[in-house]
Amino acid sequence: MKTISLRPAAALFALCMASTALISGMPAFAAASATTPPPEKVKLPEASTEIVPLTTNAIPLSHNDKNLVQVGKLHYMGGLKITSTTSHFGGISGFEVSRDGRQLLGISDSSRWWIADIEYDQKDRLVDLKNGRMAKLKNIKDQKESFAQDAEAVTAVAGAGYVVSFESPHSLQYFQAQKPDHYASLLTADAQKISFAPDLPESYATLPANQGIEALTTLADGRMLAFSENTVPHGERTLAQGWLIGHGKITDLSYDINPAYRPTDMATLPNGDILVLERHFSIAQGMAARLTRLPAMAIKTGEIIKGELIAELAFPLNMDNMEALAVRQNAQGEIFVYIMSDDNYNRMQRNLLMMFRLDG
Repeated sequence: MKTISLRPAAALFALCMASTALISGMPAFAAASATTPPPEKVKLPEASTEIVPLTTNAIPLSHNDKNLVQVGKLHYMGGLKITSTTSHFGGISGFEVSRDGRQLLGISDSSRWWIADIEYDQKDRLVDLKNGRMAKLKNIKDQKESFAQDAEAVTAVAGAGYVVSFESPHSLQYFQAQKPDHYASLLTADAQKISFAPDLPESYATLPANQGIEALTTLADGRMLAFSENTVPHGERTLAQGWLIGHGKITDLSYDINPAYRPTDMATLPNGDILVLERHFSIAQGMAARLTRLPAMAIKTGEIIKGELIAELAFPLNMDNMEALAVRQNAQGEIFVYIMSDDNYNRMQRNLLMMFRLDG
């Protein structure tokens, strides 16, 4: 594998959130004539890329009240239940949405990329997904040269790069796209080692097998913020282990969390604040999720940071195993929040994609 250094970029978040046009994979064909040679064929992803047929069904925010559109500071902009005849579709544990909102990039528990086109109605509400494709992440190996599995989170970094976290074994790996939001180019990209900071701390390497870095985002200054699913008691508090990664070092911090929940993903807002998605499951309550907001100024080494509750999502709301979070801002300054569930390849669970507008 190649080695790459991750450099801080003050303009990173503007790169990830500014609205631009989606890169199209459709070639423009010129008219052929006797004196004009036929156009060159566009290079398509390798045969390992698989077309994934998608069927979507609209879902209301609430099972009990089809007219409900507000929960906390979130205004519902539509949701979909997604199914496919492809057996290994699902298990989506992290994703990104392009700056113009027209395409998504997901990573799955089986270490596959998933890309799809997003469609909206005239009021910018989510209505469909089209043109699904999947491909195995290429050349994914940890420092011991064993194959990494169980991709859990993805974040865009400077220079059209994407960092993916894995749980089996715990590792972070880098993938280079041709340009920002060019998700199709990642389907054939090789994993590259990261040398932007010293080796991950021992606490990271020894995390429980299924409690690694589930929540990962890139801060406005180019560093990455990571939270593990592993929590530890701290007096009357419950803390999730966290790290600031970049600028030549890795440092510790902690996230103060309700003991009934675990952090499963994060996303950075245009002003530098962080949204954290938390998940809960119990026999008594079933599936539930919370969204909290961390102020940018609180993200400091050694700190115990606690978020402001934005919304609680639980029955009778349409919920499943909500694991993935993405945000974007449109040209009018509105911020949209996307939440997706991981069905764990279990027929009793669902793949849900829900879209909200963040109010306030």
